[in-house]
Amino acid sequence: MSTPRNASLDGWRAIAVLGVAWLHWSRPEWRGPVPFEIGLYFFLTLTGFLITRILLRERDAGEASGGPWRAAALKRFQWRRALRILIPCYAAMLFGLAVGAGDLRGHPLLYFAQVSNFHLATLPEGTDGTTHYWTLAIQQQFYLFWPLLVFLLPRRALAPAFLTAVAMAPLSRLVLLHHFPGIPNPGMITTSALDFLGGGSLLALALHRGFDPADNRLRLPVWIAFACYLVLYSFDIRGHPLPGLRHFQQTLLTVAMVGLIAASLAGLPGFIERLLGSRPIQHLAKISYSFYLLHNLVPLALGWVMPFLWKIDGATGDATRIVAFGLGSWGLSWLSWRWIEKPIERLRKEDRIHIRRAQGPS
Repeated sequence: MSTPRNASLDGWRAIAVLGVAWLHWSRPEWRGPVPFEIGLYFFLTLTGFLITRILLRERDAGEASGGPWRAAALKRFQWRRALRILIPCYAAMLFGLAVGAGDLRGHPLLYFAQVSNFHLATLPEGTDGTTHYWTLAIQQQFYLFWPLLVFLLPRRALAPAFLTAVAMAPLSRLVLLHHFPGIPNPGMITTSALDFLGGGSLLALALHRGFDPADNRLRLPVWIAFACYLVLYSFDIRGHPLPGLRHFQQTLLTVAMVGLIAASLAGLPGFIERLLGSRPIQHLAKISYSFYLLHNLVPLALGWVMPFLWKIDGATGDATRIVAFGLGSWGLSWLSWRWIEKPIERLRKEDRIHIRRAQGPS
């Protein structure tokens, strides 16, 4: 926790983005029963953990200063998030407009205002290149309201507030499914994702208060939750979801994700750590945000410049297209990282140094 980055968490982020890409690019029969969509949920859980950790540290520093701090801390947090998240996101959206992403062209304000998840939740089928943007919209909304929660509530109220957020998610999914038939994708509504965000936040709060991520007491509930999730998932993919219990499926997955994050902080078995820390995985982790933004738009771009790819039939054609999608996504993501993300990160570091100098010695 004292280091700025954790290589294992970065490695899981890379694997998660690969899983999401495979979900969007591959034939259904090539995916089998594996829930590759959990990569999306891992991003949300990790967001809850990392952002809450940052906010708790900001609160500690602000309260230690002895003066008014909330307004400055909020402004500083939103400015850094805007630099790190919004600029690459808007660059990808502009690219989507250029290559003909139809839903993005039809509803640009919803996407650029970061409320596209409410629109996407009402669509019975996915869009061309932008369906995965629902998670980005939810994260942006989280960045807006979560700092207020962490900065304004009394410290003793933080854990109950985070637990309430977790509890809201299965209730939201139940209500939306049974009372709002016009929303075929209730999981894309912000309240339905609060178990992931809130679960990650609870782990950050526990660690902030001294909980050891290597504590063995966490292992048993994590494995039980994961086993229960697999049972519910198996019923779900067979078309026989269990009434009532189905709404807790993602909450159980949250517990498993929290356990994975804690285990990664505590130290994983050697061969897993070596895999996650390998150069190819870490390279993909470095460009994973841009890769996530662009991977569904790349097929649209290739349709303009390499239309012959779609003339190859059968499994050979699908495999060829996946290779082209992967190479194209990697190339564009590296360019985005090199010319957008890297300069932004340099600017953010300079901003942090300037703030420390202005604050003087602690």
